Amino acid sequence: MNRLVTAALTVICFASTPVFAGDNAGAFDKWLNSDAPECVPVSAIKSVSTVTELTPEQFQFVRALYVAIPPISQKLPPGDHAVMASSGGAVMIALVADDQACARFLAPDFIQTMLVQVGQGMIVGLGTPL
Repeated sequence: MNRLVTAALTVICFASTPVFAGDNAGAFDKWLNSDAPECVPVSAIKSVSTVTELTPEQFQFVRALYVAIPPISQKLPPGDHAVMASSGGAVMIALVADDQACARFLAPDFIQTMLVQVGQGMIVGLGTPL
């Protein structure tokens, strides 16, 4: 199977499984469960975690992932940049606009690895082993 197809299927499998608070959200549970407010001030997230600003390339990558996570969105999520928040073993990604995180999800290890690769400008050509 073509490695590009394999990578795409991996992302689709991730996207077809909602990443909610029951998946070890820890400090982020209150912002990822079904009763969570639509938007959360970034300052509230910073009060319980270490927050790292993502690059513009990482923001575009995260925005594309967010659109694919069920329920699949038919419009772009709010935000003009993204942050990665870490607390305990959990990592939450948030798309941010006007200092409000209105689009959030947990990032499993393989997504964190991809974010680092995107941040480093890694390019994978067709047929190049991943």
